[in-house]
Amino acid sequence: MSALLDAAACLPLAWAFAVASVSAEAIRRASGRLSPGARPPGAPLDGAPLDGASPGAPAGGEAPAPGALHVLVVRPLAGHEPHLERTLGSLAGARLSAAVRCVLAVADAGDGALPAASAAAAALCAAGIPAEVALTAPAGPNRKAGQIAAVIAREPAPFDVVLVADSDVDLDGVDLDALVGPLRDGARPAPLDAVWAPPVEVAPARSLGDRASAAVLGGSLHAFPLLAGLDPRGLVGKLFAVRAASLAGAGGFAALTAYLGEDMELSRRLLARRGAVGAAPIVAPSLASGRPLRYVIARYARWITVIRAQRPALLASYPALFFATPLIVALAALAAPIAPAPAAAGAALALASRVAVAALASRMAGRRARLLAAAADACLADLVLGAAFVRALSTRTILWRTSRFTIDRRGVLREAGA
Repeated sequence: MSALLDAAACLPLAWAFAVASVSAEAIRRASGRLSPGARPPGAPLDGAPLDGASPGAPAGGEAPAPGALHVLVVRPLAGHEPHLERTLGSLAGARLSAAVRCVLAVADAGDGALPAASAAAAALCAAGIPAEVALTAPAGPNRKAGQIAAVIAREPAPFDVVLVADSDVDLDGVDLDALVGPLRDGARPAPLDAVWAPPVEVAPARSLGDRASAAVLGGSLHAFPLLAGLDPRGLVGKLFAVRAASLAGAGGFAALTAYLGEDMELSRRLLARRGAVGAAPIVAPSLASGRPLRYVIARYARWITVIRAQRPALLASYPALFFATPLIVALAALAAPIAPAPAAAGAALALASRVAVAALASRMAGRRARLLAAAADACLADLVLGAAFVRALSTRTILWRTSRFTIDRRGVLREAGA
């Protein structure tokens, strides 16, 4: 019995070592993909185009060369948001060596996003980028997928690539060739079917919810620039591009309107057809702001609900990795009377690796990586992820925008009560 207790008392150290090992590997891979130097979010890795693409020019600059890819840029909108006109017009400052057409998708004439969308479309046209506002009346519970499907269905001109950017993503200065280049025929080592950019939040925090969300995305192992190295096939839909032919072969966005995680379902379908999905060496800078804490917790609970339904094998990774530090420290405190040295070592290793992850994630999000700020972000991120995890496990009912849905084991949405 004594030997069993001694072995159990070493569990915090073993757990901490496992978390530190995964964290170190995530840091190593991210450091190779995204140099965490003083480069603004969204800038290319080294200023060079990917996979033999010609050097990118501003999307509103010179006309693309003959034979260039035709890229349909779709920006799904839902209501007015801070900085909306700025983000929608930011395509003019992106770098993309392709023939571009932009559609700003609004559900109906009563949507609060319509005035900003109309102004942004006019500004893009003035910058030389064909742009229009489309009233989509999206079908299905997933409005984003429905909006994209409606835009593609009515698009009159042929296109090679669909590039989707959420309404809060600031594309100014972003090298979109990093998304489009790997999709070109002849790309090295082989063309991909879809490429996504890890999102980060760059707007100054206006609320506790903003601070909490920035802590998760820029101060935890859940930071997507870190996760992209561990799981590049995950496909986060904040900013991504997909080959039109591959999208059609996977059923298109019309087949995704019943799923909460349309991005993960698209990735699953592409991979099931022996396609390839990868992460670009850029980030997607989000200007989302002004959110209450409960909204942020609900947002990450929805994300974890997607994991629970569509990638259940990864669900245990949340307590095991993403908010493991407080659990390890609590377990070490319980083990300290039996094995004080291993317990102390486990707690110290867990805390040290957690702060290191927070510091690097903060730098990759373009934020200052001061030690105390990194430690505060680590605590806040772990609390948010823990609360979201409990919420996601406690119910399959979610409130998304203004509607209430239940989500089944396949990730399919249904109206609550139906």
